[in-house]
Amino acid sequence: MRLTRTAYIGILLLFAIPSAHAAPATTIATNTQGLTQEARQRSQQYRKKLTKALQASILTRGPAATAKHYGNTTQQIDQQFSQQGWRIRRTSSKVRNPNNRPDLWEQRILQNFALMIGQGAPAERLEETAVIVLNGKKTFRYMKAITVTNACLSCHGTKVSRQVRLAIDDRYPNDPAKGYRKGDIIGAVSIYKALE
Repeated sequence: MRLTRTAYIGILLLFAIPSAHAAPATTIATNTQGLTQEARQRSQQYRKKLTKALQASILTRGPAATAKHYGNTTQQIDQQFSQQGWRIRRTSSKVRNPNNRPDLWEQRILQNFALMIGQGAPAERLEETAVIVLNGKKTFRYMKAITVTNACLSCHGTKVSRQVRLAIDDRYPNDPAKGYRKGDIIGAVSIYKALE
């Protein structure tokens, strides 16, 4: 029997690394093909909406004001896309907003993404799925890597203007989410849905 990369990593996650959020080493049988397709579609629509909102804000408000207010915009978009039992958010190993810190499962996937990039995997294709027990409920989880685009660089790049830096430091004084280059993985879209 041949395992897909997603199934193999899912098995590793379930058996090799116990988690406070995941079920103990038990296999959770679920047909995830339809859930994966729906999560991909939601992720794509969500990322398009975030990008459109970011570009519009930069054009109308400028980079400094966008840096100050974009977090509020993304929270509204998260709420808009969190419907019909689905929950969606962004996370990263270097979060600007502490509310976006990854949970244990998300940390492992972000580390997996970094390892795969180191082995030459194309960042735009990185995604993971699993079915785990989260808060006592069987839950489908999906993550899709987010790569840095030109729009991201004015606030997260290596050459951030003084005005933007001051706006970021005012709201997020301990910000580690900087120094990125186009094409880097800046984080991931994380989506989950309770199945029970």
